Amino acid sequence: MPDEMRIEIAPNQEVTALVYTAGKPDLASATVILGHGAGADQSSDFMTRFATGLAAREINVVTFNFLYTEQGRRVPDASKALEACFRAVIEAVRHKKIGRGTLVIGGKSMSGRIASQIAAADVAEVDGLVFLGYPLQAFAGLERVCGW
Repeated sequence: MPDEMRIEIAPNQEVTALVYTAGKPDLASATVILGHGAGADQSSDFMTRFATGLAAREINVVTFNFLYTEQGRRVPDASKALEACFRAVIEAVRHKKIGRGTLVIGGKSMSGRIASQIAAADVAEVDGLVFLGYPLQAFAGLERVCGW
């Protein structure tokens, strides 16, 4: 079972994060922060199974809900608000010293996009990106570039 923590995004605004600690924390060389897609929260079967699988492979994982999800809204916030939330989670993970070594951020679909925007703006902040269900087909000409 993951440990739950609350992360302050702004005064009087918090989100829930779940910490999936690696089976052997001393061996964990990476921490992965994953956000959910626009259509489901961090408790979705996909997110839970992915986080649990990584933790079983000695990788610390932190999943979180965006503020709009915590507030029970269906429509995602604007990119700037999503980025601010993701950055607050990164800061909380660093402050609480969850894991050590490599920090990777990403998530399902929308969260992958937000993570890529954060990495592009703050390249020194993260060591890698992970995209789960990222909508690559939206990029015109990708088939040509990748040889598909």
